[in-house]
Amino acid sequence: MLELLEALLRLPAGDLRTTLSHVGDLVAAATGADKIDAFLYDAARDSLVAVGTSTQPLSALQRQHGLDVLQIANGGRVVHVFKTGQTFVTGRLDQDMEELPGIRETLGIRSKLGVPLDIGGKRRGMMMIASLKPDFFTAEDVRFAEAAGHWAGIVAHRAELSEQIGRNAVAQARREAAEELVTVVAHDLRNFLSPLSLRLEVIRHRAEGEQRAEDLRDAQAASRTIGRLGQLVNDLLDVTRIDQGVFHLQPQLVDLGALTAEIAATLESQEHPILVRVQDGGRILVAADPARLRQCLENLMANAVQQSPKGSAVSIFVKLRKAERENDTVLVEIVDEGPGIPQEMLPRLFDRYVTGEGRSGGLGLGLYLAKRVAAVHGGDLTVESPPGKGARFILSLPVARESA
Repeated sequence: MLELLEALLRLPAGDLRTTLSHVGDLVAAATGADKIDAFLYDAARDSLVAVGTSTQPLSALQRQHGLDVLQIANGGRVVHVFKTGQTFVTGRLDQDMEELPGIRETLGIRSKLGVPLDIGGKRRGMMMIASLKPDFFTAEDVRFAEAAGHWAGIVAHRAELSEQIGRNAVAQARREAAEELVTVVAHDLRNFLSPLSLRLEVIRHRAEGEQRAEDLRDAQAASRTIGRLGQLVNDLLDVTRIDQGVFHLQPQLVDLGALTAEIAATLESQEHPILVRVQDGGRILVAADPARLRQCLENLMANAVQQSPKGSAVSIFVKLRKAERENDTVLVEIVDEGPGIPQEMLPRLFDRYVTGEGRSGGLGLGLYLAKRVAAVHGGDLTVESPPGKGARFILSLPVARESA
């Protein structure tokens, strides 16, 4: 047992399959058994899969006949140990009618010793030790197998953690490289946008002066497209500014109700009217950077309009929430009548580059930036979306002292 424990501790931190195969070889050498299997439960197939096996002829025969994947519904002693969490041992497997015929007859196993396999504090499978000889295992072998199964679970957990750390490191490296590339591209795009906008403005003035209505219309449409591209570039650069801690604000007193109504007037259309309701009782002032606050509200309203079906309205409520011990808070609730947000997406909704399934266009930065803008103003942005009932985004900001 001491030699096995020392050997397990010397195993390098590799992937789970390789680690469990090494464990199988070590246990086989220690027990003199003909085959060792570390079965793990696969929920997708509802089966126990021999993830780690000892490198012995009987293991190769097992794979050849497809006995390394055992469905839970078919039963057998491997499934029994996994389900009950109890040790199983027999020296006369050929007489055990509860064992699968393929194990008894095809592999010719006579003695079998199985123990549960716990990984990370949860039963994940079982370890099976098999011999072609009858009455091979003793009571001491049972105690040894139970200890070895416990140690194997610890080593397997270390291997899983190592795999996870490796995946996270790769994902982080890819993300950093992608974000660096995005930032460089955004800077280059911005350098092209200014002269392009100026040239379009010259064309628009010329078309207007020469009364060429069709050319004027095309120039105006192109200018609007350039404006949207410019906003996208600014969003990309804002992400970089947030990461680098240089997302500067120039706060002043802002009438939140008036700003909300002004933005709504520019975004609404006959297909998507935007209804703004401001709580009575005077102006509601917040200390905020007007440009950043406008950016936040425009992203939220544009998102609501985009998700709303044709002919449906977007409702916006601006109201004051009184607090006895803390500062008063103003809430801006933006409610759409769209299909709602999938429940599995809600935890990641405000992450960067997250977009809904089936959405066309957009990089998934609008809600990310809106959340960060709210945070740097001392507020927050949350969402409520019952299944199939649209979405309600709630922007909360501290009220300025000068407010009524």
